[in-house]
Amino acid sequence: MNDIKIPPSKGKILIVDDTPANLQILTQMLTEQGYQVFPAINGKLALMSVQSTLPDLILLDILMPEMDGYDVCKTLKADERTYDIPVIFISALDDVFDKVKAFSLGGVDYITKPFQREELLARVQTHLKLHRLHHELVQSEKMASLGRLVAGFAHEINTPIGVAVSAASTLQDNADAITQLLEHEEVDEDDLVSVLESIKEAANLTLSNLRRASNLVRSFKRTAIDQTQDEIRRFEVGATIFDVITMLHNQFKQTGIKIQVECPDDLSIDSVPGTLEQILTNLMMNSLIHGFEEGQKAGRILITATLTGENLHLEYSDTGKGIAPENLEKIFEPFFTTHRAHGGTGLGLYICYNLVTTQLHGNITCESSPGKGVLFVIDYPVQTRNPN
Repeated sequence: MNDIKIPPSKGKILIVDDTPANLQILTQMLTEQGYQVFPAINGKLALMSVQSTLPDLILLDILMPEMDGYDVCKTLKADERTYDIPVIFISALDDVFDKVKAFSLGGVDYITKPFQREELLARVQTHLKLHRLHHELVQSEKMASLGRLVAGFAHEINTPIGVAVSAASTLQDNADAITQLLEHEEVDEDDLVSVLESIKEAANLTLSNLRRASNLVRSFKRTAIDQTQDEIRRFEVGATIFDVITMLHNQFKQTGIKIQVECPDDLSIDSVPGTLEQILTNLMMNSLIHGFEEGQKAGRILITATLTGENLHLEYSDTGKGIAPENLEKIFEPFFTTHRAHGGTGLGLYICYNLVTTQLHGNITCESSPGKGVLFVIDYPVQTRNPN
């Protein structure tokens, strides 16, 4: 007996409409196309459904009792788990004001009832494809950031390991030399002292470089784990900043760019360290690629961190070439880049913006003018270390 194979779903769609007939028509239409459909008769049930199963797209009516579609969309966009889910408003309202309001609240499209079957299916398919492409590009950029981290770590650790191996080889040679000296009936004291001094130097060299390698491994482990997890934990802000700088040292060491950090030694918070590391990594790489001219001999990056009330206040500045006024308002837009010909994706600052606003529930601004560098100001709520 052959097993019945159920074809995979083309996507999960939540339909929100207070008219049962509309729900039935849309559910049947989308189910026939291979979508997994979740119907909800009102806004409150829709939000409950989203909490149990995240859809890939939402079809949302506007005129509903108790909680209209606008309020449902506001709630969805205020939650980091549902912020990125595309919302298509579907309503009998055809006034321009209603459409503008729907888009201003975060809707990606607006379909007027009565709708055409082919048009609705085409728009659903298009926005699902765009949503998946957006997710894939963001994940690709995050992995590229982690890839740069790995490449820098591999290059950095080669040096202390190589020195330690060379010094260990010297230790072995000197140990053999002492054995040969002791085999003689009369040991030359000066020769023995010379070999012992050489052993001491080699041992110190081995120890210092292995300690350096150990510190690199510890920094890399912390940073790599943090950047692949979204867990809240207590961490020292200064140590986290220096971990990122250590991991990116290889990219900056051939430049004349100096990196300075101003942060209280005792500044510890409860937050998501990996998110902070991703933000700093993207800002530093943005300065390196866009802010400073290739081969520039001098420059500075300054990172300051302070606690203001219940917020972590971060300022990131560089002394690079700055941003043209016509580009300043676009820098947080997805895919905006002035270096596309050189492989720029235009996602670095977009990811920073989304991490700050949706995951950390904070805000980020940028000030810049040509020839005067940039200043990014970030504020987000945190919990501080208890004094006891």
